[in-house]
Amino acid sequence: MATFDMSKVNVIPYVSLADASLQDHSTGDKQFPGLHNDLLFLWAMADTENGKRYELIRTMSASATYDFTLHECSTDLWSHPVNVRFPGENDLYWGPIFWVERKGNQTVFPANMDMRAKHPIRISLGPREYRWKEHEDSVDVVLTPLPMNVTAIYVPGLPDDVGYTSSGCAVSGSIEGSPIVGGYGGLDRMYCLPGMSAQVSKIAELEHYWFVWGSRLPDGRWETGNAMLGAGNYATATFHREGEAPVVATNDEIGSKVVWETRGEVRQPVRARLEFGGRTFEFEATHNAASAGVSLGIAWMHGTMREAGGPEPVDSWSTMEVIKIRATPRD
Repeated sequence: MATFDMSKVNVIPYVSLADASLQDHSTGDKQFPGLHNDLLFLWAMADTENGKRYELIRTMSASATYDFTLHECSTDLWSHPVNVRFPGENDLYWGPIFWVERKGNQTVFPANMDMRAKHPIRISLGPREYRWKEHEDSVDVVLTPLPMNVTAIYVPGLPDDVGYTSSGCAVSGSIEGSPIVGGYGGLDRMYCLPGMSAQVSKIAELEHYWFVWGSRLPDGRWETGNAMLGAGNYATATFHREGEAPVVATNDEIGSKVVWETRGEVRQPVRARLEFGGRTFEFEATHNAASAGVSLGIAWMHGTMREAGGPEPVDSWSTMEVIKIRATPRD
C-alpha cells in the first residue's frame, strides 16, 4: 500500500446497523464488494462471581489462530492487569486451524494434532450465538448477539478499499471456573483487498480510538454503541436503544473530547465525551485493561458510558481501545 497522510485524505465511510442473524459468518463472506474477510476477533469484558473483571481476546484468520489474551483487569487505573493466559508454548492453542460448517454454524478445529490434545479449542460462530471454549474451564463463554447490533463500516477509495463489522453481544458462561455474572463482548471482522493484510490496511491506519459499549436499563432493555475516532475528521458512530430508532453518524457529525492524565512516567486517557445524533455520551474509566499479550501498540481502558440526560443504566460495560502510536488528547 502506498504511503498516504491519512489526516489529509478525504475518507468517506458508509455506516449501517444490521442484525447478526442476517450475517454470513463464514470466511467466504462477500458483504463488501471485492473484499475478503482477512481477520476476526472474538472479545469480551466480563465480570465473574468471584468478583474479578476479565478481558479476553482471540484472533483468527481463515487458516490460523495466532494471538490471544486473557487477563484480570485492575480497578487501579495506574496498575497493569494480571496476565492469566497469553501467547506462549505452554498456554492456549496457537497454530493452524480449519473451518467446518455444521448445522449453519462455522466451527473451528485445530489442525495441529499435538497442540490440539494439549490445548483443546472449540469455537463456533452462528446467527444466534458465538460459542468459545478453550483449555478445559479456562474460557467457556457464550456471546449472544443483541438485536440490530452489528455495526458495518465500508470505506472505499484510496489508498485501498476496506470494510469492518462489529457485532455486540451479551456474555454468559464462565472464566477460570467462575460463572460470569455480567458483561459485554462481540465479534469483529476486518475486510481488505485480495493480497492485502488487514493489519496494514487503511482501516488499521485510520484508527486512533475505538469505543464500544453496552448498558442494561432498569426495564431490561439494552442500549449499545460503537464509535471510532480516526485521523483528520474521520469518525464513525452508531447507537441503538432497544425499541427506539438507531442513530448513525460519520465524520463531522461526531464531536469528541478525550482527556489524558499523567502519573509518574505513565500517561493515558481516562475520560472522554462523544457527541452525535443530538446526544452526548460520557465515558469514565474504571479498569485498566491494557495487555502486552495481543499487540504492543494497543491499550484498553474499561469504564462506563452514559448518555447525558438519558435513562440511568443498572449495569454498563465500555471499552476504549487506544492505538498508542497515533492517539493523542482531543479537545
